[in-house]
Amino acid sequence: MTAPEKRKQLKHPYLVRSLRAVLFGLVLSVVLHILLDASLSGFNLSDTLQMIQTYPIPFLLGILVLMLVYLFLISLIGNLWASTTILVGTSLIVAFANNQKFLERGEPLYPQEFEMITQWRFMLSMLSTWLVILLFIGIAVIVAIAWILDRYSRKISAKYYGRDFKYWDRKTLIIRAVGLVFSGALLFSLTNFQNTDNWLRKAYNIDAQWKDVDPKESYQQYGFVGGLIYSATANIMEAPTGYSESKMKAITKKYQKLADEINTTRKNKPMDGVNIVYVMSESFSDPTRLNGVTTSSDPIPETRKIMGKYPSGYSLSQGYGGGTANIEFEALTGLSMYNINPQITSPYQMFLYQKENFPSLVSSLKQSDYETIAIHPFKPSFYRRTDVYNALEFNKFISRDEMKHTESLDDSEYISDASAYQETLDQLKANKSSTFIHLVTMQNHMTYWDKYINTIGVEGVPENNKETVETYLQGIKYSDDALKDFVAELDNMKEKTMVVFWGDHLPSVFPEEIVNQNTERTMHETPLFMYANFDLPKEDYGTISPIYFAPKMLELTDSKVSPYYALLTEMSKEVQGLEKNVLINGKNKTIIEDQLSTKAKEYLADYKLIEYDLVSGKGYTKSGLFKNK
Repeated sequence: MTAPEKRKQLKHPYLVRSLRAVLFGLVLSVVLHILLDASLSGFNLSDTLQMIQTYPIPFLLGILVLMLVYLFLISLIGNLWASTTILVGTSLIVAFANNQKFLERGEPLYPQEFEMITQWRFMLSMLSTWLVILLFIGIAVIVAIAWILDRYSRKISAKYYGRDFKYWDRKTLIIRAVGLVFSGALLFSLTNFQNTDNWLRKAYNIDAQWKDVDPKESYQQYGFVGGLIYSATANIMEAPTGYSESKMKAITKKYQKLADEINTTRKNKPMDGVNIVYVMSESFSDPTRLNGVTTSSDPIPETRKIMGKYPSGYSLSQGYGGGTANIEFEALTGLSMYNINPQITSPYQMFLYQKENFPSLVSSLKQSDYETIAIHPFKPSFYRRTDVYNALEFNKFISRDEMKHTESLDDSEYISDASAYQETLDQLKANKSSTFIHLVTMQNHMTYWDKYINTIGVEGVPENNKETVETYLQGIKYSDDALKDFVAELDNMKEKTMVVFWGDHLPSVFPEEIVNQNTERTMHETPLFMYANFDLPKEDYGTISPIYFAPKMLELTDSKVSPYYALLTEMSKEVQGLEKNVLINGKNKTIIEDQLSTKAKEYLADYKLIEYDLVSGKGYTKSGLFKNK
């Protein structure tokens, strides 16, 4: 009897076939886990192996999770090679994207960013052409190999097992059903990962101490899979000690009294019929402030003139190289990322889009019959802004799809600041009632190459970074020119109009050599000013967090405050900068938590309770804290 004939006499071919598939999945999961972990270190295999050696249990648990994903796919689809193609292809794309994000921003891919796949064309536009080609070639090769293997798998199956397995025959369906229920149940249980009784959390805790400060450390120490699961299941905030309905009523009463005291010296209703324009300028910064960077000319002279004439300073940005929506969240809601779990890397995408009638500057101004409009010259689905803006109670959202002015500059793919400003002016002129416009620009969004004819040179950066930095400089020079024209138009308007302008964050164009020459605070400071076409007292704000923009604006216009803005008004006198890695006291000095004043600690404790109440709690303060006088 020949070997093939002996193989045909296997007594349990379904079991043997299933075990071989599981073994194949195990090997595949090990390889893919190493690939994903390697993407955290620029595919440095030595660093990856060191991480595995230091934290072996998280590595093994990550393999287990990938095995469960593989088992779920093969049980659902019923085809080994189709399932393998999906898992391998997805892992390659994720590893590639994760590596690119680390190169650009020093951060891993966070769970909410996976929904960016719907914006795949935009994401690809941020890569160089050869990288895109390489990515597509890699995917095509995987698909081709899987197709060839699948084509011959039936012949191999018939030769080895003595039968042609059908996806839908009774025994196969039973095995698939068992695998689907088993893997599906275990994967679903991971949604409860934050519970200390969760089986996987218990296993991870043998070797892991989850970080509370920097979420990327969870990835770098416990692997991509572990970091991803932890971030995906994180609580928004932990309940502060003493949180209760009675406590929140006491806090509301406390700041109602403070608001009454402040309002005795203020004459006007909130903003008193003044048009308000928030301009959050994409990646707008002042590179001349950076140690190690020398520019051939000032890229933002007009901005500097405005800052010298009107209330101004610097905005303390929560992000570097990205995180636009988080800075926007702070500016519109007055709620700081400082108190939010660090694993919640995007409030817009992770909880705010699900809220209804969330308290904000927008809802506050609507109490005073303001028309509220958001303008963003990009896709409305980005960061789930359509749902978020509804939650914040904007009357209208104008995305690039509704804009009349959509011109770009040179070879840039983004709508210019000049066009965005013209759209804003059109809305101001068209509305007879008082109007609040929140404009988020796009002109200076990455990437920074092959866009403009650059006219500003730079020294101090490595030669291979010069073109990128100079392209960025040219972009903010164009922004500066557009800002000059915008302000000139507003100067000629009869209606009182006030502009709060700030850069959302610095770009990630500056190499590590430059970053290391500057402080954490400097790398998170962007220009801020409050312009008006009527008289304003000149103020030097130093560096403040975006949560204070609204109360500062109310103060400048002698406007009465709600209890919530009363708290922020007083808190800003004790701690004017409030971000994860930077605290700034009321004297514009960088401090650590232990150096906070007694009053600052009191305000911050109350503020934390309020923030928890709004984002995770029962909302006891919504009806009282946000009422205007």
